[in-house]
Amino acid sequence: MNFDAYPTQDEIERALVLQEEYDRSEPQSVEEAGPVVDRIYADLAAARAAGRPVSDPISYVWDVASEEPVTRKDRGEVRAFWSYESQPEGAPRPVRHRFLAQACGETRGLQVLEETPAGSRLDTYHLWNEHVQTVLILEHGLDPKAVRELAPKVWDTLSERYAKAAEVPVVAFAADIGAGSVLGKTEMPRLLTHEKVGKDNIRFPLPLPRHEHLPPEIDELIADEAIRAQVRMEDFANSKSPKEFARSLGDIDVPEHLRKRHASAVQRLELADSYEALAAQPTEPQRAAVNEFLPGVDVRPVARPAAPRGPTPLGHGVLNPAAALTLPPPPAPEQQPAGVER
Repeated sequence: MNFDAYPTQDEIERALVLQEEYDRSEPQSVEEAGPVVDRIYADLAAARAAGRPVSDPISYVWDVASEEPVTRKDRGEVRAFWSYESQPEGAPRPVRHRFLAQACGETRGLQVLEETPAGSRLDTYHLWNEHVQTVLILEHGLDPKAVRELAPKVWDTLSERYAKAAEVPVVAFAADIGAGSVLGKTEMPRLLTHEKVGKDNIRFPLPLPRHEHLPPEIDELIADEAIRAQVRMEDFANSKSPKEFARSLGDIDVPEHLRKRHASAVQRLELADSYEALAAQPTEPQRAAVNEFLPGVDVRPVARPAAPRGPTPLGHGVLNPAAALTLPPPPAPEQQPAGVER
């Protein structure tokens, strides 16, 4: 199987199992957070006994993020990255892309940050979790600001190291990429400037969702993997003008074979004052989009975006943000606990 193929049904089902297992492991109260914090202190004591320069949980966590391996020795060279969640074809409910990456990592030998020595250790500490933070602050007297800033900062550091270690083409499990996500602000910029990766060696197993406010030919253009890796969902938000999208789209590095289409798209965007006006512009005939994952089907499959489940921290995120930018507001979902991810 190709490392960048669309997830199989077995991989999707395995991802849902991994997601359920992780959710059960996450502390739901201060009482459940206690053993997690105790483990952090036990690991801190072991690190100090081994001579590592750590004096408290915060310095210890930074030491893990900065020094422990970000490569799993029993996996291959291809690294998987991820952001947010969606409901791919074959999934009965939304699945976070982290767990799709892990499920495909098991079957395809992919590296996944949360399964490397450093990532796995930090992942078990649930540093995003408010109950873990409460125990560290109230029961152990750590500085509240330092505790609350710890998770995003150490995961940024770890993600930067993980991306820097890439050796071959990489695979990104994502729908749209948010500018504030770890993938959008840390990992993808590092990969795009990486001498062994670059825009031509980033693959996306999941198709880009259809953005109904964009003309089909422009939507098809940004679905090209080399362009998709450089565009952020905020660039084409329909709350902004097409002219703003033209400026950001005009600044990206475009493959030679797409330059005429890219120039045409930028020109169309520059001439429109709104996306309604853009839709009314005449267009050149376009070939039907070919589904690269399902031969013979002439419509690009859309990973159905999940309804937002409440506020989440800036990080990889837990929902597909395209819904908020390109689709009408969904019906109010049943109340669910807000997931907390890096």
